[in-house]
Amino acid sequence: MKSEFIEDTLAKIKQSIQSDVFIDVEKSKVELKDLSTKGDWKSLLETICAFLNTDGGIVICGVRERNKKYSLTNFNRNNESNLIDLQSKFFYDDADKFIDLSDHIYFDYETFLDGEIAVIAVYPLSDEEKFLRYDTVYYERKLTQDKVIPASKILQQKEYKIEIEYAKELAKVADATIEDLSLDKINYYINLLNKEIRNETLKPSHEQAKSFLSKQHFIKEEAVTTLGMLVCGDDPFHFLSSRVEVNCYYDTSDDIGKDKKLFRSDVINLMEDTFRYIWGHIKINRTIREGGKSEPEYPEKLLRETINNALAHRDYTIDNFVTVNVEPNQYIEIKNPGSFKEKIKLVHTETDIVIRRLIPSIPESKNPKLASVLKVFDKIESQGRGMASLVNAALDNVIDLPTYEIKEGNISLKINTGKLVDETIETWLEGFGVYIITKLKSELTFEHKAVLAYFYKSELANRQRLFSVLLTESNNHFIVIDALKKAGLIVEHPSTTEENPVYVLDRVLIKTDFTDEFIQLLGNEYIHYDVAAKQILNIIYLYSKHNRKALKAAEITPEVYRRLHGKEIVGKIYETLGRKVRNLCNKFEKEGVLTKGAKNDYSFNFDYKSENTLF
Repeated sequence: MKSEFIEDTLAKIKQSIQSDVFIDVEKSKVELKDLSTKGDWKSLLETICAFLNTDGGIVICGVRERNKKYSLTNFNRNNESNLIDLQSKFFYDDADKFIDLSDHIYFDYETFLDGEIAVIAVYPLSDEEKFLRYDTVYYERKLTQDKVIPASKILQQKEYKIEIEYAKELAKVADATIEDLSLDKINYYINLLNKEIRNETLKPSHEQAKSFLSKQHFIKEEAVTTLGMLVCGDDPFHFLSSRVEVNCYYDTSDDIGKDKKLFRSDVINLMEDTFRYIWGHIKINRTIREGGKSEPEYPEKLLRETINNALAHRDYTIDNFVTVNVEPNQYIEIKNPGSFKEKIKLVHTETDIVIRRLIPSIPESKNPKLASVLKVFDKIESQGRGMASLVNAALDNVIDLPTYEIKEGNISLKINTGKLVDETIETWLEGFGVYIITKLKSELTFEHKAVLAYFYKSELANRQRLFSVLLTESNNHFIVIDALKKAGLIVEHPSTTEENPVYVLDRVLIKTDFTDEFIQLLGNEYIHYDVAAKQILNIIYLYSKHNRKALKAAEITPEVYRRLHGKEIVGKIYETLGRKVRNLCNKFEKEGVLTKGAKNDYSFNFDYKSENTLF
């Protein structure tokens, strides 16, 4: 029964016992149980219930860990019947029925050191089977602990199961027969299943594969289903048309540079072909560090996960293709047929602060059985991870804020290149430096910056009718969000609820345009200033008011350039702008709007009285 993961875990425990050097193996998918008391057996059942309801895991029975030291207690074979009963006598569904879990729970004995242990392998339930309960309680795995599932999450899952009761992925494919499924693909899938401990024989003919295909929902009443054609179809495009098509574009805004590729295949090959296309068209930098290590523009794992999720969860009832657009140095856009259900969207446009957020981790897969199959192929992970991975990548500063656009029967995801905490954000935060530190009562850490940047850019995106993923204490940076909330640097939006708290920035931080203040101080002539002059004054005003810092013209120019021309520096334009910034700063200083320090740095003169004579 032993998989590589089980063997590696047991080897670490053995090494730890023999060397007397503690190696922690208890992770989210590993649990040790002594089983020498009745309490241990209750704890075992809670853990297995949590594994079933989350991402699976292994339980090693007969090893105890106390005070960072392992000891072998052995498994008593007199308890063998309890192991066998795990598959059928402890876990209930919503109808109060015991569920046959022989395809989800496996166990075996292992000789270990000078004794014997039992290893239990638990595979997660598919999305439409969750949740089960032990006794009267539903459990889920949170890191290394078994936690009670909140009532709201259980209700969401029940509603989801009602929605997918007649799963569209199980619709029969017109004119397709079992012979239209590839026997090679069927047997390849069986080989993958067998690697996960299952014991399914390879099929020499379609006739002998019928029982297996029916069990896997690849056929229904001997008719091929959409699921079966997506996974094992010999020529899926012939039967499913654009539903198994991905159109990829590399757009340099120059017809000569455009590159289009069209892929038509089963869902597994579509995932691989689409990834290879994108990977071949993104920028791969070389670093000076670590002997010229390559640094791709986007993380490989994130790209794979995003592509796979797009194809796993798209609406296969819509006969339309997926579109992928690679815009050099800007973004990757994946456009999927369909839409999100209303329950996943938080839209509040009636307030001054517009909110368009997507709630992660709500059951959303339109194709739960396809999702289960793709987990066997190691193509997707647990439900809700796609959005969480995008958020984490942004907070880790390897991409900029990801956004979704929902319109015209399509969901468009943009993964923006660059960094969440970029130069613009650094300038913004520095401009409010004294204000922030005074409220926070500590220096800003990178984690503080990342969360503030996420809320700031989310609000700007939401104003442009784009959705961002909801960021809360429950899914990211609990300690940081709590600290920012206590400091008053983020506040709850009126749309917030107990289940889905919505945070926005302290309104002082969001104000970077001081037009009203300038009109009051400088008069209506300010309206006619050119855009560069307005940006210069905005930047100096911000730093003077909220950071008490004077700026040199050379420090002002980069931010004015970014605001007017973007990130890409064009030498002549930058030099011309630099001269203009110096001239305007001198002019404003002579007019008394700015004051000049000993280091040729400028501050805003808040005592200036306008006579409406400027320009």
